[in-house]
Amino acid sequence: MKKSLMYLLLASFTILFSCGGNDDDPITDPPASESSWKLGSYSYNRGASSQGNSGGLGGMTVTTSGDGGNHGAYSGSSLTVVFQASLGAGKYTLTSSSVMSANPTVRYMALTCAVGTAVTSGAVSYAATATSGGTADVTIDANGKYHVHITTPVTLQKTLVTGGGIPGAPDTYNLTVNNAY
Repeated sequence: MKKSLMYLLLASFTILFSCGGNDDDPITDPPASESSWKLGSYSYNRGASSQGNSGGLGGMTVTTSGDGGNHGAYSGSSLTVVFQASLGAGKYTLTSSSVMSANPTVRYMALTCAVGTAVTSGAVSYAATATSGGTADVTIDANGKYHVHITTPVTLQKTLVTGGGIPGAPDTYNLTVNNAY
């Protein structure tokens, strides 16, 4: 029951942040190409993003646009990041949403990466788990926007398959993130 509640919470944040619009200021934000992530051997560039705070949690959803990297079944990707906003900038340990929620005074971060979002054949989501380990650096820019960096690869576990998924998608993938915002 508790695990289902955590997945529902994470899905709610995905919807909340992805529907929040994009109010990026083109004068002060770096170009989208300076914001990217790599899942396994697939590289993705930021196309759009949304950030917000709700119930003490902060987070963002960052997505690709267009063909999403033109990676066949792996085309298109999104990152969803959730953490305790009150803890501010700093180094966060990647873990499951249930561990993060149970420890509101610890810098834990829940992270999900979906692939196959630009195709109609199906998608797969990978998430940090209670044993993923790894860290993410969170900074806050002059406009109050969060930026997330993961320089040392962290292993994510396959957690959700939608629309038939991606045939042959592995159970785990390593993720790095360059300036997701």
